[in-house]
Amino acid sequence: MFTREIIKGNLRTIMISQNKITLIRSNRALNFDKYYNKSIIKQRKLSRKKKFTNITWRGEIMEKMLIVVGILAFIFITDIYRRFKRIRELKDAIKEEYGQKPIIKKYDFEKITYFWDEYKKVIPEDERIDDVTWSDLEMNKVFARINSSCSFVGEQILYASLHCMHKNNFNMELLEEKINFYESNDLEREETELILCRLKKEEESYFLPKFMSNLDDYGIGGILGYRIMQILLVALLLISIIFQSTGFLFFAGAVFAINLIIYQKDKIKYELNLNSLSSVVDVVIAGKKIAYNKNLYYESKFQNLKKEVSLFKKILKRVNILKNKKDASLSGDIISIITDYLIGATLVDFTGYHSIIEFLKKRQKEYMKLYEKIGQIDMAITIASFRKSLSLFTVPHFHQEHVLKMEEIYHPLINDPVCNTVTIDKNCIITGSNASGKSTFIKAVAVNVILAHSLHTCMAKKMSLPYAKIITSMAVRDDLMAGESYYIKEIKYLNRIIQSLSKERLVICLIDEILRGTNTEERIAASVSILRFLHKKNCIAIVASHDIELTKILAGICDNYHFREQMQDKDIAFDYKIYNGSSTYKNAIKLLKHIGFPDEIVENANRFDM
Repeated sequence: MFTREIIKGNLRTIMISQNKITLIRSNRALNFDKYYNKSIIKQRKLSRKKKFTNITWRGEIMEKMLIVVGILAFIFITDIYRRFKRIRELKDAIKEEYGQKPIIKKYDFEKITYFWDEYKKVIPEDERIDDVTWSDLEMNKVFARINSSCSFVGEQILYASLHCMHKNNFNMELLEEKINFYESNDLEREETELILCRLKKEEESYFLPKFMSNLDDYGIGGILGYRIMQILLVALLLISIIFQSTGFLFFAGAVFAINLIIYQKDKIKYELNLNSLSSVVDVVIAGKKIAYNKNLYYESKFQNLKKEVSLFKKILKRVNILKNKKDASLSGDIISIITDYLIGATLVDFTGYHSIIEFLKKRQKEYMKLYEKIGQIDMAITIASFRKSLSLFTVPHFHQEHVLKMEEIYHPLINDPVCNTVTIDKNCIITGSNASGKSTFIKAVAVNVILAHSLHTCMAKKMSLPYAKIITSMAVRDDLMAGESYYIKEIKYLNRIIQSLSKERLVICLIDEILRGTNTEERIAASVSILRFLHKKNCIAIVASHDIELTKILAGICDNYHFREQMQDKDIAFDYKIYNGSSTYKNAIKLLKHIGFPDEIVENANRFDM
């Protein structure tokens, strides 16, 4: 019993102990589960936090990227808008300025004359307006009144054309056809002007005719040496790679360094010449846009651009590559600068430039023909605009007779001009007082004869004339530097007129105040002799003078015209109209009284007897 009890007690104890162990184990498991659950929760929290952090970080990156993309998009859209705005403003300006008087501005005529300086070498002397006549007639001012060219090419062609007086129509019919084409096609004209405006009027662009005429001076000397250095560099690099030779690699590095020095030394001269090459390409691009634009009908009508444009297409990319490389190096970007010198050390820029120059040498005439054609398009539009700005104009009629028929002619530089009608078929003398209109009239005749020959346009209601040469003696001045008096300078000018006379071509000469630089007796004697000589020649002389005696002595061989004035209370009025016959009005002494000279002087002058 006792034993059994003990056993039972032990079993109970064991059972109790087992229960305790189970309880302990249960508690530990519970504690572990609690700990494990807490760990999992913590990890989940950390994971969520990490995910949140990642999401936040990614969100920040996306936000920044969106900001950058937004800024870039804004810059891109702004740039497009600015370009569109500039084009819109340019189009508006083209519309507004067409048919208006050009704004008078200061021109650098030295640059504008670069084309004429080259072009006149192939123009016969008797078809050119000389410098004295150009100056006498103030043709620079006439050019400024006409010029509304969009491009430097148009300005240079217009300026050269105004210097020429050809012996025949010399494509005048074609010029008139182009003028009419642009007069009647506003959209075509505006689109063409927009293309021409992209040629701009940058200073270096005007130098292009001289650049093309002297390509030998703008080539790169020692090109054979450059090619040898190129081949040597490539050969040494290939050998060092094939044979894995550090020695050859060292020599290649030395050649590279030498090439780099050569590039640095000649880089400035090369880049200056590259500016002219850019202008060469710009003209070709303008021709290409006019010739190949499906919205423009110029080429289908006149068919005179595609032939020359196609010859120069191959150099467009080559020049643009060189130009873009230069622009990138000038941007200040360090990578672009390093790239420029790395490529420059291969001397490919120099050899590429040389090959382009050699190409242009072979196509020099064709290029200048394209240059002229682009300029003539601009000039045709300019003439159309000039005509529209005039109150009265006409297309001249050329004939074989030695007769100038002018109906309501006027000078283009005069605001609110007085028009005159006259027919001149032989030498004539025009008399009248100072400021009555003599000089302005003979200048109007001369300028209109020039514009008839060069622009097929006259400031008149009607004008018919023969093909002729114009030469003048008007604005004579002392030349102190040459030690020449007024009279010496004047007789040199007159002798120049006499030397220009020929049987082959009519000369229209205009002389203002003939021989006023000497005494009255000798002036009249010499003037009579000169005018009688001119009467026998192939010439029409139009002479302005104060010497009434000339009109009487030469009455048989010269027609006479005069300008009148009317004396008012204390002033003098002119009607600026031309009349037949010589002047009978004398107002010099009356004017002394009108402006307040003492009566004694006026009375003595009236009593004076020659």
